[in-house]
Amino acid sequence: MDHRGSVKVPDGKLVEVTVSGDRRIESAQVTGDFFLEPPDARTDLEAAIEGHSFEVDRETLLEAIESVDARFIGFDTDHLVEATLEAIE
Repeated sequence: MDHRGSVKVPDGKLVEVTVSGDRRIESAQVTGDFFLEPPDARTDLEAAIEGHSFEVDRETLLEAIESVDARFIGFDTDHLVEATLEAIE
């Protein structure tokens, strides 16, 4: 079953996370109207989200996302964490 979460960033950008799984995030998709450098970092961010329990705490998820070598343009790691946590609630 797919679960979705989204965050509207104050400057108007949108960050959406769709996860699938039962009690564990089996797959994740990050979408929205933002930019990443390098652009293929999206795959690494999705991999950083995958594998976590639906009971993951904010700090663990934040550390996983921050471990990805990416520059966020129009949003930050907290927005991605917030959208992910909304998706798994």
